[in-house]
Amino acid sequence: MILQALLTLLTRSAGKLLNTAFGWATVMLFGRVSKDRQIYLSVIAFGSVLWIVALISLAAPGFGTFLLTFVTLPKWVDKRLIRLAMMAAVLVIPALVGLVSLRMLEPGARPRGAAAKVVTVLRGYPYTVGLAITLVLMTVFAPVLRVRNLARRWETQHVPMLVKPDDYLTVVEEVQAALRTGGIPTTRATVTWMLRLPTKFLSLFARYAMATVAADHLTRLVAPEVEILLHPSDLVISGRERAATRARAILAERLTVTRAYLTWDKESNEVEDRIREIWQAMRDGRMDEAAATLAAVQYRLRELDVPYDEWEVLFREALLAETALLRGRMPSAARAA
Repeated sequence: MILQALLTLLTRSAGKLLNTAFGWATVMLFGRVSKDRQIYLSVIAFGSVLWIVALISLAAPGFGTFLLTFVTLPKWVDKRLIRLAMMAAVLVIPALVGLVSLRMLEPGARPRGAAAKVVTVLRGYPYTVGLAITLVLMTVFAPVLRVRNLARRWETQHVPMLVKPDDYLTVVEEVQAALRTGGIPTTRATVTWMLRLPTKFLSLFARYAMATVAADHLTRLVAPEVEILLHPSDLVISGRERAATRARAILAERLTVTRAYLTWDKESNEVEDRIREIWQAMRDGRMDEAAATLAAVQYRLRELDVPYDEWEVLFREALLAETALLRGRMPSAARAA
């Protein structure tokens, strides 16, 4: 009884540790994503992990028996039925992953027609394999990366951002230029192999489905006291508290005129497009048009129904545009665009 109690305690502790490591793994791999995509991403990630557990249990019945020792099953349940259930899970879960992956795509990019949708569902099989391998690797590597940051006494801050796959490298250049202008020169570097290796598996098996949340070539910007890592839906700032806060303040001020969206909501993105029109008009010397567009944006902000944190970002972007319009000048990022 004592041994069983110890095993139960160890299992629960291991489960909590694995759950924590899994959470770190997904954040380090994808960054933070919008709430709607987070739901689908969590379902796909959980399905992939469940699939690999079912596959191992099917290939190695001893592993399945080991798992069952921690679950109280009714006496009438035949363990052969469990194996059949594992076989069904191995066959069905990838198709469900493919189906859910449709929701990860932008509405305009989703396949139309029964045949195209069936092809996407079938792609769920390589997606599941790639994501399962990726998450297993990241669950191992994430605690190591976390401990490394703790040893350096670094903290992590996140800046919500939405970057289209084709604009990724351009936005990296814009972020680097903004930091340089703000007094933080950086050098471009590849990410650690503990992020590169899992990302390669993800790109190999699931590039089509994960393009909106995972970049093919993750890039980091390195300075002595701070590092910047850009994901398609998140900008991660790591460093000592003071250095990270300074970098975030610089980016918050200077990234208003880039190809990246600083909001996730579609309506908010549309407002950001209008704010870009203001900067373009000022760049071309069309000040009256810029003023008229600014007035329209300010009116739109009064009735916009979006999360408050996104509304604050839009208000700040509009305020910066208004200040530049009144002073008759533009930030260097706008002049260079």
